[in-house]
Amino acid sequence: ALQDKVWSMAVPLYLPQDSTASNAAAQIVEHTYRLEFLFGGLEPLQVAMVRQTRLEAQALELVLQARTNQGEEPLLSRCEKFLQEVEDFQRCLHAELGRLQGGFVERLLEAMPRLACCKPAEMICILHTHLQHTTFVPMQLPPQVRQARATILEPTGESDNPLRFTAGLVLALDVDAKLENVPEPHRTVRVQVVYPDGQAQIIHPRPGDFRNPREGQHRLITQVYMSHAAWTEPCHIELSLMLAFSADSGRVGVGPAPSCLSPSPAAWLESADPGPPPPANPVEGTVPLCRPVRVYVMPKPTRR
Repeated sequence: ALQDKVWSMAVPLYLPQDSTASNAAAQIVEHTYRLEFLFGGLEPLQVAMVRQTRLEAQALELVLQARTNQGEEPLLSRCEKFLQEVEDFQRCLHAELGRLQGGFVERLLEAMPRLACCKPAEMICILHTHLQHTTFVPMQLPPQVRQARATILEPTGESDNPLRFTAGLVLALDVDAKLENVPEPHRTVRVQVVYPDGQAQIIHPRPGDFRNPREGQHRLITQVYMSHAAWTEPCHIELSLMLAFSADSGRVGVGPAPSCLSPSPAAWLESADPGPPPPANPVEGTVPLCRPVRVYVMPKPTRR
């Protein structure tokens, strides 16, 4: 998206390319989160390069949004969030700035006094100028890098026998999964259930649901309680395991932890059993640890 410069076209020529460039920028942001939080053994310089790439993609998203939306109000909150990302980068990875000389982040930090007090339209112009001088910098991964992953053993998703339950009541689904290279999974692992209407439920398993049979491996044996009042027809749900992270106030993933990104307790999300109260630092997002498994569910009609 950056190399093709489609975002530099005149607006009438650019509009047909809108979805392509926007989707490319969104995918880059998603991949940088996966690189940072799913891979352990990264050095601080590599974390800085990943975050610099994310800032470039987020800046590109702002430029694309400004070219298709009118008015400054929709951009104001996104501009403020972008500036916060830049400040977090400087605070957390200050020691690595000298090794990123001439890069996108260095130019942003030089322009911060102006960016902090300008209007969104002027900020977009500054970002547009810096993006025009951005080039892709390849990153070499160290040999000790290890990827966090999960394998769902049960349910398999291959059964033709549907699970039956009465709409509006609770259905317990047994889950058995193997985790690799996920430190402290009781803090970071979530179970996600996506219902046919697109609604997603995030469940934080209890600490006692995790086993540690050998170093680097864990086993999750738990039950997921599902309930949905809107079901009337047989359909599939999608079940997957996610890794929670917090990029602003604490690092919950498996990658390296600089001083300001040291591990901190993640928020306890919705769970079948009551857990401890949520801490001050909430979970910012999740990245998938495995592909989702489809489970066939057939609701029974509600008794009248």
